Amino acid sequence: MKKIASILSFCLMVLIPLRVYPQQASRVSFCFVGDLMQHGKQIHSARQPDGSYNYDTCFAFIKERLVQADFVGVNVETTFSGPPYTGYPSFSSPDELAFAIIKAGVNLLLTANNHILDKGIRGAVRTTTLYDSLGVLHCGTTNPWIIAERNGIKIAVLNYTYACNHHVSLGSFPINCSDTLLIRQHIQEVRAKKADCIICCMHWGVEYQLQPSGIQRSLTDWLCRAGVTAVIGSHPHVPQSIEIRKGPDGKIGFMTAYSLGNFISNQPEPFSRMGLLLSFDIVLTDTGPRIESPWYEWIWTWKPENQGKLSYYVLPVSDSRFYRSLVKDPSDTTEIVKTIKRLRNFMRETSPGIYERRRYPPYERKNLYFGNHPSCRPLWSGQPPVTPLKESFPPIEDYRKRRTD
Repeated sequence: MKKIASILSFCLMVLIPLRVYPQQASRVSFCFVGDLMQHGKQIHSARQPDGSYNYDTCFAFIKERLVQADFVGVNVETTFSGPPYTGYPSFSSPDELAFAIIKAGVNLLLTANNHILDKGIRGAVRTTTLYDSLGVLHCGTTNPWIIAERNGIKIAVLNYTYACNHHVSLGSFPINCSDTLLIRQHIQEVRAKKADCIICCMHWGVEYQLQPSGIQRSLTDWLCRAGVTAVIGSHPHVPQSIEIRKGPDGKIGFMTAYSLGNFISNQPEPFSRMGLLLSFDIVLTDTGPRIESPWYEWIWTWKPENQGKLSYYVLPVSDSRFYRSLVKDPSDTTEIVKTIKRLRNFMRETSPGIYERRRYPPYERKNLYFGNHPSCRPLWSGQPPVTPLKESFPPIEDYRKRRTD
């Protein structure tokens, strides 16, 4: 009898409807980083003795952060146009860079920026074809928008740029420009696809300026009124402020990160070497989508030199205990301390409502501790239809055949 009673008790526990218990709201976690750049010295650094290229070590210290999110987005400020590989001002990087960032956890690539046409239409098409062959989400050019779905939530991601450095004939290659008519059209399209929330990624602003421009702020207001939930900015190459707006219920209904700075680059200025990693959750409520648990962390492009050769790493530096165990050059440590102090003061004054994540995983407890080019101009004209590309190039292998989960 005791055995039967225990079996009945177990069955009751299993069969009780789940609605009896409080359930956690459906949510999707996002992580965004800034501009992925690839200057000539970075390409030289990645070259191996056998002539191949390897970038895996560049993201070894940040990978643990990236893999925690459902979707990780980065603005790819280079092309994958094939050899010869070149840095600034006309970027073309080895395919191995794309392999490395995807291996590190990035699964959302933003392609609408001023460098996508650095190698012309052929280079831009080869770049997006490579992304397709890897099975990775991308938007801003050949994909005007995407819908990323997880945990029953459909989130649309849109991407736009103020212009491109190299102009091509109108209609020869699809590029999302900061045209409010086009943005409104795309918003209507993703709404028709039942998107629950919209994230808009803007390539805008004035380079090397910490303060957002008036045009950035005006376009932010317009995007908020248009129903966008989050705006993620790139292009200034330095961090800018993060703006939080709460709804009547006290929850975060809208957020703008005006610029996340650089993810990795060879730009020498301290503010250009310091970027932001931004993380947040999208949660569906009775009153619509809300942003929960937003936080940011400082990342630094560390360039140690060994026997005359530079190496490049994305290094989390919010927790000094972590980077002090790695960075042995006192001048490097001093530079990090000075830069992060100035930027912390800037964020404290300009970005209330969002907090810096101070601890790196080895020091965290179960519950995280949160411590304290030209300017862009929105266009107002429609874009013509795109004509098919006539130029051909060698086929790209479908790398999805060799991917593992």
